[in-house]
Amino acid sequence: MQKLFTKSLSRSLDPKGRLMLPPEYREALCAGSADGEDGESTGTFWLTAFYGRLVAYLPADWDAVTEQLSRIRIPSPKLSHFKTKVMGLAQELTPDPQGRIRIPQALMREAGLQKDVMLVGMLNKFEIWDQKRFDALQLEDVSEELAASGVDISL
Repeated sequence: MQKLFTKSLSRSLDPKGRLMLPPEYREALCAGSADGEDGESTGTFWLTAFYGRLVAYLPADWDAVTEQLSRIRIPSPKLSHFKTKVMGLAQELTPDPQGRIRIPQALMREAGLQKDVMLVGMLNKFEIWDQKRFDALQLEDVSEELAASGVDISL
């Protein structure tokens, strides 16, 4: 697994809903995205909404997500709604020359983004949380769930 996004940082959206990506994230996006017409990396990525936050995927990882979701032949209504939101809200974004992305209004609404946001590095992807939602997250004891998943880390 690529470890491209390892930092978490607070940022503010400008009045147009633009987010300045940190240099480390821009470099990671360029390292992990497809080449443009001139052979240079474009930094393009996919952004979608999951459970009150936005999740950014490199193109190859997003392709894997959509392929897996499309394999579900006859989903339950609950799963169908999940697919509709995740795939329907997804947007392909490319940072501008200053390293900003404009987050579409539909994604901002879905994630409840206000002015202050938290970028959370998740190794091969990153998340964008509304700062207040992120601050309200409560850590709970997940040791049994980790063990059931085969994860053995000392906390």
